[in-house]
Amino acid sequence: MTLTESFALVSFTLFSFADLRYRLVPGIELFLFGTILLTLPVTPVQTGIILLACIWGLFRNISGWFALLLLFYPPVWPVLLTGYGYRKGLMGRADLLAISGLACLFPLPAVLLSLFGLEVWRRIWIRWQSGSIPALPGMLLGIMVYVAIRVIM
Repeated sequence: MTLTESFALVSFTLFSFADLRYRLVPGIELFLFGTILLTLPVTPVQTGIILLACIWGLFRNISGWFALLLLFYPPVWPVLLTGYGYRKGLMGRADLLAISGLACLFPLPAVLLSLFGLEVWRRIWIRWQSGSIPALPGMLLGIMVYVAIRVIM
């Protein structure tokens, strides 16, 4: 397991417990900052474009035409989807920052698996409880599946 995978799994495990317990994720900004520091020297273009997509999602006064330009870079699609969800009030700010950090650290299949894990977690969660759904445990589930597949292969 690489340093980035270890960083993501340890921090996401801690954030998942916090999300389940408090429904807040303190320090998710530090996670995004840490991923930027880890990936900027290796892949500056990808990190920069993902950061632009995250900024588009965070600030609602930025035009949608800006996101149209970012659609030509496929690794940004999950971040744009989550950013749109944040703009419409369907997802939280921590979810957007977490997906942005994962998109910086992992390739596109891992980020898509994290969103698939989120959907599996959502279906399990609505059977147990009602109300808002903590998203980070589902993302952790998807990332753990990706890392397990990489270790097996």
